[in-house]
Amino acid sequence: MWHRLYCTLPVVALLCVTASADEPVDFNRQIRPILSDRCFQCHGPDEEERYGGFRLDVREGAIQEADSGSIPIVPGRPDESELLLRVLTDDESMQMPPPKANKPHLSEQEASLLRTWIQQGALWSPHWSFVAPKRPELPAVEKSHQARNPIDQFILSRLQNEGLTLSAEADKRTLIRRVTLDLIGLPPTPEEIGEFLDDDSSDAYDKVVDRLLASPHYGERMAWPWLDAARYADTNGYQGDPERTMWPWRDWVINALNENMPFDQFTLDQLAGDQRPHATHAQVIASGFNRNHMHNGEGGRIAEETRVENVFDRTETTATVWLGLTYTCCRCHTHKFDPITHTDYFALYDFFNQTSEAGGIRGGAIPPAIAYVSGENRKKLNQYDQQIARLNKAILQDDTAADSAQARWEAEQQSAQPWIIPTLVHFQTSGRSKLVKLEDGSFRAEGARPDQDVITIVAQTDHQNLKSIRLEAIEDDVSSPAGSTGRADNGNAVLSEFEVFVRPLNGTDESEVQLTISSGKADHAQSGHPIEAAFDGQTTGGGGWATEGFRRKQSNTAIFNTSQPFGFDGGTEIRFVLRCESKYPAHTLARVRLSIGTWDGKEPVPLEAQQILRKTVETRSDKETNELRRLFRSKIYSGKTPNGDAYQGLSRQIQQAESDRTKLRESLDKTKVMVMDSLAKRRETRILEKGLYDKPVGDVITPGVPEALPSLLPTNAPLNRLDLAKWLVETDNPLTSRVIVNRYWQLFFGKGLVTTPEDFGTQGKLPTHPDLLDWLAVKFQSSGWDVKAMHRLIVTSGTYRQSALQTQHLRERDPENALLARQNRFRLPSWMIRDQALHVSGLASLELGGPPVKPYQPEGIWAEATFGKKKYKQDQGDAIYRRSLYVFWRRIVGPTMFFDVANRQTCSVQTATTNTPLHALTTLNDISYVEAARMLATRVIKEVEEPEDRIRRIYLYLMSRPPSEEELSIVRHRLKLLESEFNGDLAKARQLLTIGQSKPDSSISVVQLAAYTALCNALMNLDEVLNRP
Repeated sequence: MWHRLYCTLPVVALLCVTASADEPVDFNRQIRPILSDRCFQCHGPDEEERYGGFRLDVREGAIQEADSGSIPIVPGRPDESELLLRVLTDDESMQMPPPKANKPHLSEQEASLLRTWIQQGALWSPHWSFVAPKRPELPAVEKSHQARNPIDQFILSRLQNEGLTLSAEADKRTLIRRVTLDLIGLPPTPEEIGEFLDDDSSDAYDKVVDRLLASPHYGERMAWPWLDAARYADTNGYQGDPERTMWPWRDWVINALNENMPFDQFTLDQLAGDQRPHATHAQVIASGFNRNHMHNGEGGRIAEETRVENVFDRTETTATVWLGLTYTCCRCHTHKFDPITHTDYFALYDFFNQTSEAGGIRGGAIPPAIAYVSGENRKKLNQYDQQIARLNKAILQDDTAADSAQARWEAEQQSAQPWIIPTLVHFQTSGRSKLVKLEDGSFRAEGARPDQDVITIVAQTDHQNLKSIRLEAIEDDVSSPAGSTGRADNGNAVLSEFEVFVRPLNGTDESEVQLTISSGKADHAQSGHPIEAAFDGQTTGGGGWATEGFRRKQSNTAIFNTSQPFGFDGGTEIRFVLRCESKYPAHTLARVRLSIGTWDGKEPVPLEAQQILRKTVETRSDKETNELRRLFRSKIYSGKTPNGDAYQGLSRQIQQAESDRTKLRESLDKTKVMVMDSLAKRRETRILEKGLYDKPVGDVITPGVPEALPSLLPTNAPLNRLDLAKWLVETDNPLTSRVIVNRYWQLFFGKGLVTTPEDFGTQGKLPTHPDLLDWLAVKFQSSGWDVKAMHRLIVTSGTYRQSALQTQHLRERDPENALLARQNRFRLPSWMIRDQALHVSGLASLELGGPPVKPYQPEGIWAEATFGKKKYKQDQGDAIYRRSLYVFWRRIVGPTMFFDVANRQTCSVQTATTNTPLHALTTLNDISYVEAARMLATRVIKEVEEPEDRIRRIYLYLMSRPPSEEELSIVRHRLKLLESEFNGDLAKARQLLTIGQSKPDSSISVVQLAAYTALCNALMNLDEVLNRP
């Protein structure tokens, strides 16, 4: 119905002017904003919520007859267009938008535009951001000497059309302070300022820019907004808020930015690093971008609901970061304003629905997750691999004697009677585990993992003259958490005692007897836990035969020899008892196989060798031949001859190297990083009605992108995240390059050319300089997505280098500085203010990367905000003074020294600064700032002698300039007052100097240091210090 023609979103600011009938009306800039704001919610893309039987977001829908019989828009005839009649009428029952919508009635200017547009034929054009950018011609401008690069030509052209021009260039002190803060997030040092001031060359500023772009701190500064967008934090969020380890992903971002990784590769690695061909460890870590989301592991939470919420987050974050689209708006229905259907949403959702992440898992690192291996540790692992390969090569050297011995040994094995698996009668365990018999005659323990267990297997045999029992402890991925031979978390197992009982089956009443095991041999045993400990009669404590499953994930074989042959005429029942009663929890056997033999004294043949021996020499592969040779020389032949002793030494070296490598890998396993992976079998995706996890409807959705955007070319295999990532950085994608360069512009001007970086749709703001935005977007693509080159282009422009002085004339003509006739002066983000304080004081620890740190924080903050009253344990030493990028981020309550920053619970791409008066309470009183003031005071006192020179030095550190004579006089007077005050109250002075972990310099008088500390503290809170000039 017509009376439903309204919408409820905030009014979009319009860049429109009254148009004459002869002046063409720009649909995208002048008409679409009116229709989007007032009409699209009820007459837009969402078919289910559309009223009146017509739509106004496309021409075909607007010029056809509505349900009422009238035609909303009749091209060329505004007086016959029902839409215009409804917006002009004073009859509230007919008026659009209706009064109850609480929307402003169209202004005369807007109504005039609408009339003129209809009169001119009511031509539609696609929304500007959905059309691929083309490189516009550089505009010709007057005063071209002001144009340092093409950016300035676009800005000057617009300014000159408005009767304005660029402001004068900022002075050199302002320039170096501005560009240093913008590129590395730290203020320039006095030495850097002096060097720049002394350099009179024409490229002096360019040299500063190049130095900053090459600084390792560049990556840290540029990482912060990316971490906000990626919702990076060190905990999972929600009530429990358990800790996670994602800092290796954060370090990957810093390194990628410092190395100037092209943005297209930056995209591919983060969205699909795990799907890249021959993916490296670093690329898999990079895929953690889409595991940075929160995860609800609270008790009672429905697992599938959590999993679906996580997929929602990945979908919407990707759309915001790369496309600048408000995908959340169409989770439950077709978008009200943009051409994104409900089906489009779930087509994109399907890309992120194909990972093995489960919603019901609690704790920090939710699988899929991998162990983080730093560059240093990767080097160590490579060294171990090379050492082991070198030793194995030595074992495989030409050796006629060893080869002859191996041939004899193989012949013995071939002629020997095979091991016999007796006929099973009964099996059980003493604990809560369940024993399952497998087809290969082995038994696997499943289910519960008790701390101790006793396995009993009863079998029968008709064989006699038996002398040996073979026990195989087999590695198993199902029973062992570590995929090894034991059920302990680390994969180890301890056989405390092995007992064998026999009784005849010939009908006599003879009771069973226990066999005496006289000797035993194993192909491997953990140091201190030999095979003999499994038949020494001791079942308690930590003794027994240990498989060392925590270091070597290989099957073990042991042979036990009895003191007397066994086997009765008429048959024998054998009861094997395997006692795993170690003091170490769950060190029970995962999978075992028992067999009996008629000979003794044989070396146990490793399971790997047994499998190769079943093949003839002719049918073995080269790999199998070498493996059997290695096993024979290291396990069987070693120690039996002088030549064999050498192999025994090599074998021990290999075992030590493998053990060391395993220890290192186990230590790395403690640092698990969440990453993406791919399901072997695709999960079906269907539309979820109203976004409810348990309301799938309709047909299976295939992966895809919005129909309003260029299509994603099909491949032979089902589309995956890698295909999506490649599509995002295709040159015909109209959004990605625009969205990203707009956020770069935002970094250097405080706001983007599009001031709604999260929304490039019809409800977002129009670009202030559309041709410049398109030129930058195409330039970014054609440069090979060179991020540093784009940053350099922006900060070397005359537009960037302007003064930020706001004259009365500019204030009246362009109060928002949309035309950029000057630079923008804006408050530094709170994290940068802290970094600045640490840097000027000399306290800053500028080490790159590593685990998060916990600097000063008021007591009780975590306890009040978290379930279980989590305790904040402050770090000590240099960790307290690390840059803010590395501060531990708890989602429930973020770092208390930061104000109005992104909460890191959801994606945020808008610049965040604060103007709350509460921030001043922190910068004046927080331990970090008071201590920094004391250390800055100490620094200047020791650097120069005279009070005036010290004040000048403080100004240079804090504001990159010397004080004026008036400022110098005021501050000098204030310093005298402070000295007098502290001279009269030494206790107060001493109390001030004890704030913070660092110790006050005892070579400086208490009164002097306290006075300069208070002075520095006050000056650190000046607007000029807290703002980017």
